[in-house]
Amino acid sequence: MRGDEFVVQAQRNRTESVSLPAPRGLLLDRNGVVLATTRPAYAISVVPKLLPSKRREREERERILGTLAFLLEITPAEIEKRLTEAVNFRAFDPVPIKESVDLATITRIEENGARLGRAVLVTNDLKRHYPQGRLASHILGYTGVVNERDLERAKARGKSYAFDDKIGKSGVERFYDAKIRGQRGAQIFEVDAMGNPLRNRDTRPDVPGATLKLTLDAKLQRAAESALAKARNNGAIAAIDPRNGEVLALASRPDFDPNMFSLSREEFSKAYRAIAANSGKPLLNRAVVSALPPGSTFKPITASAGLEKGVVGPGWSVSCPGHYYFGRRFGCNAVHGGGENLNEAIADSCNVYFYQLSLKFGDPSSSGPHYLAGVARRFGLGRDSGIDLPIDGKGLIPDPDWRRRINKKRPDLAFWQPGNTLNMSIGQGDVLATPLQMALMTGAIANGGTLYKPRLMREIVGRDGKVLEKSAPSGENVGISRRNIDLVRAGMRSVVVKGTGRGAAMKHVAVAGKTGSAQDSGGKRAHSWWICFAPYENPRIAIAALVENSGHGSENALPAAQEVLKAAFPAPVSE
Repeated sequence: MRGDEFVVQAQRNRTESVSLPAPRGLLLDRNGVVLATTRPAYAISVVPKLLPSKRREREERERILGTLAFLLEITPAEIEKRLTEAVNFRAFDPVPIKESVDLATITRIEENGARLGRAVLVTNDLKRHYPQGRLASHILGYTGVVNERDLERAKARGKSYAFDDKIGKSGVERFYDAKIRGQRGAQIFEVDAMGNPLRNRDTRPDVPGATLKLTLDAKLQRAAESALAKARNNGAIAAIDPRNGEVLALASRPDFDPNMFSLSREEFSKAYRAIAANSGKPLLNRAVVSALPPGSTFKPITASAGLEKGVVGPGWSVSCPGHYYFGRRFGCNAVHGGGENLNEAIADSCNVYFYQLSLKFGDPSSSGPHYLAGVARRFGLGRDSGIDLPIDGKGLIPDPDWRRRINKKRPDLAFWQPGNTLNMSIGQGDVLATPLQMALMTGAIANGGTLYKPRLMREIVGRDGKVLEKSAPSGENVGISRRNIDLVRAGMRSVVVKGTGRGAAMKHVAVAGKTGSAQDSGGKRAHSWWICFAPYENPRIAIAALVENSGHGSENALPAAQEVLKAAFPAPVSE
């Protein structure tokens, strides 16, 4: 009556399978440079079900494991420990005892095959390999064998992993893991009623993962990382295409070599201890999650807010004696004198101009900061960027509601002071932004007012060469008119022509930008910022560079970003 159902059950009862790993797909840059691939390697494994397990066979089991331990130069106790730890392995799954073994070890195992029996196998131990070494390590990420936490998360999503699946743990390796992991193969055994193997029945081949082509430009990425290596301190550089949001480079210092995660257990432990001991936190992707005060690189937002609200025009000017009194003294970076208009204030980075401008937005304790915060958020600050990575830093754009919310138990601190608005107008106080956010903001100014969602995936290509998925630009208007955006753009061009960013001038490409020196607490040196875009008329790249605690933006962040510009726009041979 239920013959079909029982046939299926009987078939399952008489066969068992040994899962075979599949190679992950390639990771390529936008020009086809190979950033990650799979390298064949081998492990010596034991299939628990094939070991003698009955009480009378105990001596035979000990003899096999003793022989294997001798050949691998380890102890039988270490093998037993590995078998005991393999709680998620099925009976016919090979448990790796020693990974990344050399040819000499493989030969010893094969020569002693008769003594070891069929429980000991030489198995594929596919290793993720990053041929460019440290290049783009924070973007690519790394892989690792599934752990209990991975299994729990997969179960919560209604998915499952095989016992020794190697999955993406960070970066695009993790974000696009389902696309590039591939499908495992299997070796099918026929078994008796007790589950003991009788013979091999079939082999199901593995299916390699899809190829992921990134928007990254390896040449620009290398230039960014090289520039940061020469910088005074840790930092980050983000470069995007302002025409569509494609990420061209995303560098963070210090970095790490993702190949370390493919080392043997002993070698990895040693390498990881060195990483963990580094106070600079090499695994931290500073370009995406390191939120710091942006300083004067925030001023283009304040300028855009003032122009769009109509409270100032390009001719409105202030006199700058080097400070401004509003309840207390608020300093400026220099004495700029009278007649400091919008273009000059951006070029000279005059704080006094932006202090007074912020007071025109409305009540400096309520409506004014709310308005400025709203404009900043439209430029992408204070919220997720939407980048296709497992982590995405929000930064912070404060306002009076935020201050009340975080100080519920301290009413004395819950009130937004007018001075907070002045600090906010120059990117100080509680304002926090990541290098990626500042690059996206710069891109929106460069292209005339569209904030694009950043993306690293350009296309995903199947094994047969067909494009399975292709990304498309996704943007939103920042709500600032083109006329007003152009006035801000002109001010940023003046920064390079006659202002604080003259060091960014290039003979064959017109560059526009803005310097920033963001104060840090505890008497530390200011964070060095520089944002820029080029070419001025038809921008093809927007960059944000940050060098932590290193002084003025023109001294450290600007030279770092300049190396990326030189790589993007090589000087003509005649020069």
